[in-house]
Amino acid sequence: MWSPDGSNIAFGGGDLLDSLFQKPASGAGEEKVLLSEPGVIHAPTEYSHDGRFLLYYSSDATGAPLAQFVLPLDGSKKPITLVNPPGFGAGQGRLSPDMRWIAYVSTESGRREIYVRPFNANGPSLGEGKWQISRDGGSLPAWRADGKELFFRGPTGIMSAAVKAVGSAFEASAPERLFELGSDGGWDVAADGKRFLVSLANAQQNGQVPITVILNWQQMLKK
Repeated sequence: MWSPDGSNIAFGGGDLLDSLFQKPASGAGEEKVLLSEPGVIHAPTEYSHDGRFLLYYSSDATGAPLAQFVLPLDGSKKPITLVNPPGFGAGQGRLSPDMRWIAYVSTESGRREIYVRPFNANGPSLGEGKWQISRDGGSLPAWRADGKELFFRGPTGIMSAAVKAVGSAFEASAPERLFELGSDGGWDVAADGKRFLVSLANAQQNGQVPITVILNWQQMLKK
């Protein structure tokens, strides 16, 4: 994950991905250990927009989220638990651009769904209220830069919901599918929400694979 000023990158590492590291984006110097807990897999999801803390979640060996945390990067530097539903999992947290809300994944309904809750950056902590955004399953939420749209991965593709804050409440439209995308491969969205970067397996790529014919190839061997 990139730091807000682009100077650092945070990542999970170690033999069992049980540590969080930070390293200059230039690649120079050694990485700095931010957190290490043997036997627990850590996955960073985002720096706060003011750079004061790092969002990450713990997961099991399959990558299923267990609990969502905030790691202060100054002061105590001790993890703060944000979401840890008893008997279920939570993670993949992403903050709204104004840092008033956090979108995350929870399995409390029996499957992965996207929820939004109020976020207090001064805690950091969660406020009262919770709103379910996805309807048929979801993961990997991402906000548009103006905070008016929330993207996530649905069962058959990338979904979008128009969102807005109304006082202390949160409203979201019914999610709509933007385009199909299989269960494999990563994705991200540009800040303006108009372009997506996706990785696809060969079987998912649209169109035919072109055939290249090289004529007089023997002449190339003489070079």
